[in-house]
Amino acid sequence: MICTRIISVLIFILCIPTKIYSQTAEKLFGENLSKISLVLQPSLLKGYEVGAGYEGNSPGISFNKNFSAQFGFFYNFYQKNNFNFKAGVIVKTFKPTFNIKISNEDLNAGYNYSEYLSGFEIANQFIFSQTVKTEYLIPMSNNLNFAVGLGMSLDIRTGGGGDDELSAVVFDYSKQKERIFFNVNSTEQQVTGSLDVSLGVNYKTNIGLFQIEFFNNSQLLSYPKTGVYEFYLDKNQTKTGVYTIKGNYNSLALIFTPRKGWLKRN
Repeated sequence: MICTRIISVLIFILCIPTKIYSQTAEKLFGENLSKISLVLQPSLLKGYEVGAGYEGNSPGISFNKNFSAQFGFFYNFYQKNNFNFKAGVIVKTFKPTFNIKISNEDLNAGYNYSEYLSGFEIANQFIFSQTVKTEYLIPMSNNLNFAVGLGMSLDIRTGGGGDDELSAVVFDYSKQKERIFFNVNSTEQQVTGSLDVSLGVNYKTNIGLFQIEFFNNSQLLSYPKTGVYEFYLDKNQTKTGVYTIKGNYNSLALIFTPRKGWLKRN
């Protein structure tokens, strides 16, 4: 798993001896910087499972790696030596989409609908992630630090929290009428938990601290959406499969912590 590999890298990095510089997290946030950090983190929604032997087959479904706009803030509430502790709220878009793969022979509707069977939206929501995170800063110079982080989030989704259903309809030219050929039933968890692991660097300037980091967010214990899908084929045949949306994210985060007194007028 990605999280396991990243945690292994973190442990390795923490064991590397480094030259000691005067700039610690305690001094950086205690003397020079505001307690508030602004966050922008464009992300990719990943982590899907389709029943064994079904993904990519015909008929079947496949999920896309959808973009997620994410933004929010952290409050850096405590520092000790090179450790920084922070808490905040990150708002995320949750918009998974899937594609339907079915042959003309299986559909048997007298028309090739393949170009219209992609990008089906199975959810369109916001997630409010209440996050607590610890960072360890490894000084590289007086202004540059390597940052490794580990955190946990409580994820609350707008809407949902129950069952929903989506159907796909085509016009059957051979029978001159519309018919449902695909149906999916979903069960959604409105509240889940997740683990955040990050690697990055930050640089102190005259206006504040700029940090860029790669992070992985993985759901814990339960997944946000699971379900069953069913194809209604010609000659009254059906095909059934299951799927899971794990709701994991990979992201490149941009974090800015302004200097103290940034709201004051000169």
